Amino acid sequence: MNLKPLTEFFGKITAPIREPQKINRARGIRKWFSPMVSIAVLAVITAEPAWSEDAKPSNGSTPAFQETPAERDARMRWFRDAKFGMFIHWGLYSQLAGEWQGKTINGGAEWIQKYLEIPSSQYSPLAKTWNPSNYNAREWVRQMKAAGIKYICITTKHHDGFCLWPTKMNHDWNISLTPGGKDLLKPLADACHAEGVRFCIYHSILDWHHPEWPGRPAFNDTAKGKPDLTRYKTYLYGQLKELFTNYGPIGMVWFDGSWDANIWSSADGKALEDYTRALQPSVILDNRSGYKPPQRKLDVAVTNAYSYIQSGDYISPEGEVPATGLPGLDWETCQTMQLPNNWGYNRLVGFRAFNDLLRQLIDVTSKGGNMLLNVGPTAEGEILPQASRCLEKFAVWMKTNSEAIHGTTASPFAALPFDGRCTQKPGKLYLHVFQWPTDGQLTLPIKNKVKRACLLASPDRSLTFSSTGKGIRIALPGTAPDPIASVVRIEMDGPVVLMPAPQNLATGKPVTVSGEWSDRPTLKKENLADGQTNTIWAGPENSRTGWAEIDLGEELAVSSALLSEGNEYARCGPFEVQAKLNGEWKTITTGTGIGARKNLHFEPIKARLFRLTLTVNQPAGTPNGEPVLAEFQLFGE
Repeated sequence: MNLKPLTEFFGKITAPIREPQKINRARGIRKWFSPMVSIAVLAVITAEPAWSEDAKPSNGSTPAFQETPAERDARMRWFRDAKFGMFIHWGLYSQLAGEWQGKTINGGAEWIQKYLEIPSSQYSPLAKTWNPSNYNAREWVRQMKAAGIKYICITTKHHDGFCLWPTKMNHDWNISLTPGGKDLLKPLADACHAEGVRFCIYHSILDWHHPEWPGRPAFNDTAKGKPDLTRYKTYLYGQLKELFTNYGPIGMVWFDGSWDANIWSSADGKALEDYTRALQPSVILDNRSGYKPPQRKLDVAVTNAYSYIQSGDYISPEGEVPATGLPGLDWETCQTMQLPNNWGYNRLVGFRAFNDLLRQLIDVTSKGGNMLLNVGPTAEGEILPQASRCLEKFAVWMKTNSEAIHGTTASPFAALPFDGRCTQKPGKLYLHVFQWPTDGQLTLPIKNKVKRACLLASPDRSLTFSSTGKGIRIALPGTAPDPIASVVRIEMDGPVVLMPAPQNLATGKPVTVSGEWSDRPTLKKENLADGQTNTIWAGPENSRTGWAEIDLGEELAVSSALLSEGNEYARCGPFEVQAKLNGEWKTITTGTGIGARKNLHFEPIKARLFRLTLTVNQPAGTPNGEPVLAEFQLFGE
């Protein structure tokens, strides 16, 4: 019997095994034992996880994904209609909950290994103690579904590299090592499929634990040898093949961790996208594969440029909402429940208020996006009471108002004459009213013939309405049915026909300010009344507070204002708008934060002089201490 082909075969399939010491051990055995014994030993070694040949990187061999615009629209339909998804960050870091050996972190609990530089030799034992004994995937999914969640995305592997499923691609860093040893993904995938919720996955491209990741950190004190990106890609691709093979249809992949272009190139990202689509062509991908095709210019404030790379299927702003949405692009804002920016569970911090999260969901939806709301379960597999109560409140609100979120498209209005937002469906407008009008009237600036108006809280009871020169005026009950956001449904004939936009009374009018930044002539006060958000006024350096005054030239009735810091700034904290009446300044309205666009609505007030006072939301002694303002616009009734 010729054993040479067999020994060569076993040599090939064991070559990619991730632990170099095992390869060396096998080679030593070959020297001292007969070929038959060598084959037997190698067979035992290959029973350990190894990379299969068909999981290797495509190196350009995977055909580029192609589809027609109509095919893309069909593939994206569920995502565009869903509007509301759930992010789940769960892993070994959940045991630490923001604290390790007396050291704590305030934000980013899922990054604790890196932030505290925990050596891998000390972090790895967490696998032996993680026991999510209270994990009930079906209950998770049922609670999230009731809250209006249409898709659930879980961290299959975060940056620490630990896998929530018993991957065959490694033997030393996955859920099989834990006391329970049970696959955490399978119950969730099965529950999602059973409940009609899309099962989606997060998967980190970078890996602090894997010895072949070229960017492996100094705290990885267990890795040996020189990293090899090609071998790492084999590992990465093999894991994706397992996930797409063993967990049924996957609605979406949320890639992450491709930000270091010195390690992971645009070509690497493109190959990853093509390979992933080859596994399930219907899958939707976020924009973080690392692929960077030519980028169109976006006229929005960008806090994290990594979130706005225009690859994959949609853009993923992290924790922020583009002021005017992203027309022509699909997008999804991800936001976490825990303050200030914890995605994994942190026992040391609080939670965002439900009011803020609900209004952010409405804001995102009104601008044509999706919201992916994150929860970090405890190590035991429990959703914290604060998070559960938040989901329960979403469930109550959605039971009445879900039709104003799911399946809707962006508002047709650039601005609204009331404090709220608008979503729409063919023949219907949904007015999400945040501040209930004190006069019981709501004016909608449209020319359409309205057939019916009602509150979603009492859909069988019609509201009275009438046509005016400013649009449709709707009579509301004395009190709001919901203290956070009440929804009025308008049924009308045909597409929306807008009334002419109101005239900005402040355009070109004289402006007086508290001061100007010296030697910076472009940051002049006249910019506040030029109607352009790309020109700004800035106060004196490090002035921290400032005011701007508009002289309308005569007394005019003003009922709303638009404030803007432009597309690059968001420094403003508390602010106050005043009008001068009988020689004294009277406060009209106050607020906190301006950003790219802040619409203000108030009872009509007739005056000639209007003043905005603002304070920079920065501690003394820190940079960027100057008040900045691009526009101070005023509108009549």
